[in-house]
Amino acid sequence: MLAKYRSSFFLLVALFGLLVSVPAAEAQNPVRALHNSDVSLSAFGQFTSSSSGDGITVNPTKSIGGQAAFRHVYHPWMGFEASYGYTRFADRYSSTVFSVQHNVHEFAGSYLVSAPNLLGIQPFGLVGISALLYSPTLNGGQRASAQAKPGINFGLGVNVPLLTSHFGARVQYRGVYHGTPDYGAALYKTGTWRLTSEPMVGLFLKF
Repeated sequence: MLAKYRSSFFLLVALFGLLVSVPAAEAQNPVRALHNSDVSLSAFGQFTSSSSGDGITVNPTKSIGGQAAFRHVYHPWMGFEASYGYTRFADRYSSTVFSVQHNVHEFAGSYLVSAPNLLGIQPFGLVGISALLYSPTLNGGQRASAQAKPGINFGLGVNVPLLTSHFGARVQYRGVYHGTPDYGAALYKTGTWRLTSEPMVGLFLKF
């Protein structure tokens, strides 16, 4: 069972390495390290593309989800984001009558590029890596095993201040290109990757 999660473990180690690559000067001063940082809570729609491979087609259902994120900017235009996202949806496999419903937990680390403010609105872009944990539900999971899959995330959006520069709305498009789950069973195996699109809106609080 440990071997089953080995690749995901190494992915999480690499993700951690990405997030701790803040300049050493800031790491020595915790107060300064929190300067230019923010936290956010967002809601998103989940739209995952269909995929086909090895004679099996997978059609995901749509859903909504939530994300909590921490951002830090250590250069006028460069920074990073660490985030956790959650949603629940089902995959319909052509190889079986019953769909597989699962909780999906995403742990992500991304580089952040911020553009200069334009009429008070700040555009930004993201690119990074993700680890997605598919955890089939008790009643709708068809007794499938939990499985982790690697992913590549990217996004574009804007921050819009509300009354003060320390609080505002965040609107963005986020995409995650990731492996299609097969739960270690030939019945579900396609050997494919697919794209999840997440239009997202939320609020941020800047320190």
